[in-house]
Amino acid sequence: MPEGTFETPVATRFKDVDAMGHVNNAVYVTYLEEARAAFARQVLGLSAAEDFDFVVARVEVDYRRPLLYGEDLRAQVRVSGIGTSSFTFQYRLLAGDDLVAEGRTVQVFYDYARGEKKPVPERFRAAAAPFLVTEKG
Repeated sequence: MPEGTFETPVATRFKDVDAMGHVNNAVYVTYLEEARAAFARQVLGLSAAEDFDFVVARVEVDYRRPLLYGEDLRAQVRVSGIGTSSFTFQYRLLAGDDLVAEGRTVQVFYDYARGEKKPVPERFRAAAAPFLVTEKG
């Protein structure tokens, strides 16, 4: 991913490994969540669970190669779109220089008290702007 990419290390744990000797496919969604939470803390300034006023509406993962226990993993995150009430993250999971997986999640801003979606806050648009993809990729 080019400049304007948020990057964070992600820990691979022994419990992530399945009987086949590699990280189980379902765990990758947790790795995306870890990257999303790090972005929320470091870029958006969210520090408590109740500060997260968005929910995940969609998750996609494309697996590129097996990830083994003990490999150093890092996640790259970019914002690939901001709509009226939702936004999209793109992810790349890397072990060294190897692309392990790519992902995409769609989040919707949500008013928990009313039980309905709400508009994307301007504070989010401003904070996410440096990480917004302007072309496909």
